[in-house]
Formats: sequence, structure tokens, C-alpha cells
Amino acid sequence: MRRAMLAFIALALCASAALYIVETGQPTGSRDDLAPRLQAIVSGVIAKDGTVRNCVLAVAKGDGSFHWSGAAGVAQQNGGKPMTADTPIYIASVTKLFTATVVMRLYEQQALKLDDPMARYLPASLIHGINTYGGGDYSSAITIGDLLAHRSGIADYYDEKGRDGRSVADSLRTDPRAIWSVDQEIARARDELRPQSAPGTATYYSDTNYQLLGKIIEAVTGQHLGAVYENLLFHPLGLRHTRLIGYGPSPAASTLPAEVFHAAQNITDARSSTAYWADGGIVSTVGDMVAFLQALNQGRIIHPDTLELMHHWHKLWLPIQYGYGTMYIRTPGFIVRDLLGFAPMWGHSGSTGSFLYYVSEFDLYMAGTIDQTESNVEPFILMWRVMHAFGSSIPTPAHGLSALAIGTDRAILD
Repeated sequence: MRRAMLAFIALALCASAALYIVETGQPTGSRDDLAPRLQAIVSGVIAKDGTVRNCVLAVAKGDGSFHWSGAAGVAQQNGGKPMTADTPIYIASVTKLFTATVVMRLYEQQALKLDDPMARYLPASLIHGINTYGGGDYSSAITIGDLLAHRSGIADYYDEKGRDGRSVADSLRTDPRAIWSVDQEIARARDELRPQSAPGTATYYSDTNYQLLGKIIEAVTGQHLGAVYENLLFHPLGLRHTRLIGYGPSPAASTLPAEVFHAAQNITDARSSTAYWADGGIVSTVGDMVAFLQALNQGRIIHPDTLELMHHWHKLWLPIQYGYGTMYIRTPGFIVRDLLGFAPMWGHSGSTGSFLYYVSEFDLYMAGTIDQTESNVEPFILMWRVMHAFGSSIPTPAHGLSALAIGTDRAILD
């Protein structure tokens, strides 16, 4: 997830939802026709946006009364391999939800404390000087909780531009074979980039935080991060199609992830780089993603009280708040939230167009991707349409459009 990505999501949702209302009017049909309606939503993403080559979606009710997955488009351009519901995908920053869950498991096992300074687990040679904000060196004061909540003030190694005027994201798109180790990425944030704030004073999304958490997980467990994911999450939950890039045997050609695009550029080779790690390096399927979030929400990975700690929200960007590895999206203003039926949800999004969310109002889990980094709003419109299909209260076209005109400024200010 990039910082510029969601600044205008609330307004984009308003405009897109209003247009959708004009096109479709009131929700019609019953649960019996949900499957074809959901497939039409997925297929519509491909039909509407020529830069989106594939789309996959899984939807499940928490009570087990409904489970559906479907896909559209082409997973591999060379040969035209079709996208299916079982095609693996690069989940990008949805990985952070997995990483944070591992940290909370270790917290429950009393292997670490959330107020422990990261300096207790990481060598001074790695972190000394990583946050020298306002003339003071806060590097030894940053806690595990600060890292989880993006409140460390540490610069973002991935998206910020270094001395050469380029970001790591730029570098990987230009040269997918460029080698970036985790230590190099942390060193870049420490030596080339400017800290954003003193720890605990502001929320600033930084992939560096989660690379440091990965290093802490390895220090605490004495295991490779991929093995920790496997032992604590993937194997116990039966997530047979989920793995960390670069860990374990290479995937067979038949199980390669769907290709990812940055506008017209195929960036799949870049996304398969081991530069993506605890911050964004997991490959999964939508079925495995839903199974993971259900287990997390239902208390089968960590205790519900521990999950509540993960939901201690701080404002990130309108309309997103951030907890410990969890995003909470509650659209501002009565237009989208009350009239257009975009219910609050929590989970995480990724820069590849990936998403994994739970909507308590409908007891609904949603996972998917559009594998396009430049269509930032489309995954949210897709999820809104899924909510609409499950019975959100949608106004008549005239009501919706007039309310939109009245409420736009309020949506910005709420």
C-alpha cells in the first residue's frame, strides 16, 4: 500500500457508487442468484478497465452459509493461461497482517512484549541512527508496538527516493534482477532517508517497520521467517497454497502466481524478488486468505483479547485507520457510509490490488486482487459492489445523486 493511494478513496467511492446506482438502481434478486451476480462483478472489472488483465475474488459468510470464489481474465499472458479461483497471487502488503499475527502469537507465548524496545532483539550495527529525528537518536526507544502500528517514525525504504533520486520500487521495476537484501533495505532507511517523527507521536506507513519485525521474529524464534510462518500459521491452518517468496522449493510452472502489472508494464519478475519479505513477500490463494482471516477473527490463532489489541486504531489516511498490522476502513460522511452502504471493514490491502477484509455488519469475508498497481480505487469499488450484492441499503438513483452533491464537502471533513 502506498501513501498516495487512498487520499481520495472516499470521494472516488461516492462518484463510482453513484454511477453504479444510475446503472443498476435498487438491488434485486435473492441469495439464490448471488453466485452469478458475484461472477458478473468480477468479470465487469476486466471489461471496464483495459489495464486489468485478471481478477479473482473469494467471498464467505462467517456462519458457513455461503462460500463462493470466481475469477476472470488471463493469469499468464504468454500462452493465455486463464485466471482461476485457485491461481496463486502475490498478496503484497496483506503479508503485514500475517506478520503481525505471528508477533501477537509470540506475545501470547511470552516470548516478547509489545513495549520491548527493538534494540533488545536487534544489533546496534543494524538500527543505530535509524531514527534521529529533531537532533535526538530515538533508535533504541522504538518499541515492537511502534513498529506494528507504523508509529516508529522510521523512513519507508521502499517508496521514498534515495540519493540517486530513485526508490527501491523504481529500481525493481527497472531491473527486476536487482538484489536487495533485507539488511540493505534497512540500511537504506537508516543512512539515506529522513525519519518522519519521534516514535509514538504520529502514524506513518513504512515498509521498513515490517522488515525490522521480520528480523525480530527470527531473533526470538531462532528460525527462518518462512519456517515461522509455516509452523505457526500455514501448516496448522491447512494453508497448503501459501508460502513466502524464496523459502522452500521453487514452485512448479503450473502453480506460478498470476502476473502483476504496473499500468502496461509486466512487473511479475519484480514481485517475485526476495526484496519483498515480512512486509510483502507472501504468495497465497484467495481460499487460503479467507481461511486465515476466519481463523484469526474466530479466535483460532490468537485469543480474542489479543485481536482487540491489534484493533487499537490510529488515523493513517482518510478513510483508513491502522492498528497492529490491521487496516480499519470506515468511509467518512453519511454519503458513502449510510446512504451508499459501504460498511466498515478491517483487514489489509496490498499495492498489487490485493485485499483481505472482514465486514462485521454482514459477517462477510472478502479476499482477492486485480493484479494492477495503478488501479488503486478499483478493489474498493469491487468490495462495495459485493456488499451491495449482500443487501446493503441503496437509495434510489435520484436520491443517491442529490445526496452526493450535498454531502461531498462533508465527506472530506468528517
